[in-house]
Amino acid sequence: MRIALLRAMGARIGKRCRLVRTSVPRNPWDICLHDGVALDERVVLLAVGERAESPKIEIGPRTYVNRFTMVDASLSVRIGADVMIGPFCYLTDHDHGTETGQPVAQQPLVEAPVAIGDNVWLGAGATVLKGVTIGAGAVVGAGAVVTRDVAPGARVAGVPARARNAGLRAAGG
Repeated sequence: MRIALLRAMGARIGKRCRLVRTSVPRNPWDICLHDGVALDERVVLLAVGERAESPKIEIGPRTYVNRFTMVDASLSVRIGADVMIGPFCYLTDHDHGTETGQPVAQQPLVEAPVAIGDNVWLGAGATVLKGVTIGAGAVVGAGAVVTRDVAPGARVAGVPARARNAGLRAAGG
């Protein structure tokens, strides 16, 4: 029923998708879920701003997003195929301006697209900030804050996330 309603409101949702108590508070027309996407309990897909020509949030085939994760897009957050995203993650393509002498709430958003390649694993509680590209096959450790690009196949962890040896175990997810 939820999928049918979101489709009627303009969301592009592929076949065999599963949405468990997923929240789309605004702009469902800016969301594209490919075949086989699974969104667990309390995932939030928040697309803000003016209607875009292409989706602001796009999630590739067979990707799984665990509970209580938020994708917050004003420009573009693209998640590839076969990605696994742990619980309590946060992905965003923007933040607020911070010029002195003007309230933060009155400043324009500072935006840069986010891209997550195929077959990536984001451990529990990972945060991915604006302008980041995570290459295919990368692993992001639990609790990491990703502020810079991650090379394909790399293992990163920490705050801010940094490359680790190949033996990294990304807890959670």
